Amino acid sequence: MKTKLLITLIFSISTLNFANAQTCNPNSPHNWSDSRYTVNADGTVLDKITRLIWKQCVEGLTASDCATGSVAKYTWKQAFEFANSHTFAGKSDWRLPNLKELASLAAFDCYNPSINETIFPNTPTYSFWSSSPNAYLSNNVWLLSFNTGYDSYDIRSNNNRLRLVRFGQ
Repeated sequence: MKTKLLITLIFSISTLNFANAQTCNPNSPHNWSDSRYTVNADGTVLDKITRLIWKQCVEGLTASDCATGSVAKYTWKQAFEFANSHTFAGKSDWRLPNLKELASLAAFDCYNPSINETIFPNTPTYSFWSSSPNAYLSNNVWLLSFNTGYDSYDIRSNNNRLRLVRFGQ
């Protein structure tokens, strides 16, 4: 009985570790290479293609590996207000990204998470708010899942995650 329990426990732990690993299609061209980004010492990342500056960590996480703290969740209104009053790295012009900007981070050839993990470590595989309203459902806003890289929408009163952006130079 103890042996059976031990085997079940070992199998469960190994399955959990496997389930948390990013998976990428090896036959797909990888457009999200490290060279696309400049990681700055102040906790920001410059996307050299879009010229946008992103916070390296999602809201609630800090440190160079974005592993300190716990991921914050906001309603859309809270996220919008937080972004508009937020100061980070000496800048106060942080904002919610629109859906196109947020999707520019998605690594569509990967999932769990669908983002460059070297540049944006410990990104949770959940949905993130954008500033883009749903034109057909006025109480809904577009968001992006970093589990799959695909967009969807949600009611503004639900809680989702947040990664802030600002215009680069």
